[in-house]
Amino acid sequence: MASPLRRLYNWLVTDWKNKKVTILGLGRSGIAAAQYLSARGANVFVSDSATADTERQAQAAEVERLGCKVELGGHSDAAIEHGTFVLTSPGIAPHSAVIQKARALGKEVISDVELAWRETKAPILAITGTNGKSTTCALLSFMLEKTGRVAPACGNIGVPILSQLDRKPDYLVVEVSSYQLDYTANFAPKIGVWLNFTPDHVDWHQGLENYKRAKQKLFANQQHSDYAVLSMDDPVVSQQITRAEIFPFSSQMNLDNMVQAAYVSNDFLAYRIRARNRIVCAVNELQILGQHNVENALAAISCCAILDVQPQEIETYIKEFKGLEHRLEYVATIDNVPYYNDSKATNPESAIKAIQSFPDKKIVLIAGGRDKATSLDEFVGAVRNHVAAVILLGEAKERFEKALREGGFNDVHVVADLEEAVDLGGKLKLGPVVLSPACASFDMFKDFENRGRVFKDIVRARLEMAPSVQG
Repeated sequence: MASPLRRLYNWLVTDWKNKKVTILGLGRSGIAAAQYLSARGANVFVSDSATADTERQAQAAEVERLGCKVELGGHSDAAIEHGTFVLTSPGIAPHSAVIQKARALGKEVISDVELAWRETKAPILAITGTNGKSTTCALLSFMLEKTGRVAPACGNIGVPILSQLDRKPDYLVVEVSSYQLDYTANFAPKIGVWLNFTPDHVDWHQGLENYKRAKQKLFANQQHSDYAVLSMDDPVVSQQITRAEIFPFSSQMNLDNMVQAAYVSNDFLAYRIRARNRIVCAVNELQILGQHNVENALAAISCCAILDVQPQEIETYIKEFKGLEHRLEYVATIDNVPYYNDSKATNPESAIKAIQSFPDKKIVLIAGGRDKATSLDEFVGAVRNHVAAVILLGEAKERFEKALREGGFNDVHVVADLEEAVDLGGKLKLGPVVLSPACASFDMFKDFENRGRVFKDIVRARLEMAPSVQG
């Protein structure tokens, strides 16, 4: 049965014909929203603050062909005043002038995940956390679709959620960022998954407490018939209060005496539901490396158990999943030195998980980029225990070098660019070379995907120059 909030929304918005909507941002989610709403007859005005370069002009032309009005180079009063509500790119912070002005005019400001929840009858399986969202989202989608269900991975993973509604999915598996959650009002997923919580995006949220409150909005509107899948290993997540039924998971505690849970027992992934314990597979049968991916797998198992996926299907498909690009992705081996691309590690906590994924050998770590100015204490500790040498580049290199040397780690090399880092990593021959930057990419690259692909291109170019070596 639809929730009272959704029933009210469906009564108020029976169709979109001639309804006025302002969309802020001409990125993937903004274009998908323009396509979705214009196809239903809405009067759409898209506003983007970026200058009219070749790429933006092409995007603007694409949206104008849909019958939408588009402006570039700033958000005009006309654009803000146009819509009965404003659908914003998650990159625009709530304290920005354009959002403040829209709210001062009494406009509701929402994200695309909020609009999608209002528009679809498909159950939403929403996944958040500081780290691991994308892998868990992709894994859960992979497993459900292998069983024959239509369950696309979408949201912050890079596929706009509104682009998937016309597929009439059985489930929407949605990676939800704190930015998107901050702009929700009624959003209530059937299953909400919270993986972990560490400091990140503090500037955008203007404080750690605001960041935490944004994450907690995942559960704010859930009802007793919904589920909250929560990590018992995280001190913040494990204390989450919700009306929903809790399905806990842990890689550190054996939860086989609980009513329902997913856990590790004697190096096997397992879960309990309806008073039955089931073994899934051995930890070393997973194709995704690292303790953090054990946690991600347990979260996906929890969701599958709730949705009555057959035990044999869970076992088979979780072992088939090979992971995502830029997440501890194996690239090649050159002269007995393996190279891994973990460009998605845009904060120290994520880099720590990558560093700890090689327990039997020390690695050569390539780190640095645009600094997020979070504490490096735990990062330095992980480096001391698991890293043979660190190669630094980008805007953060001075702070990282200072922290490492003050922490007693001195095998630090500073380079000018990624190409020099790859070459030096191979020459050192101290272990696998792992790009796990612990920083954002925007000082030298368009985004973390661009950084990761450049890294892979450099490694593969070196591989071609050594044809006798097998990659």
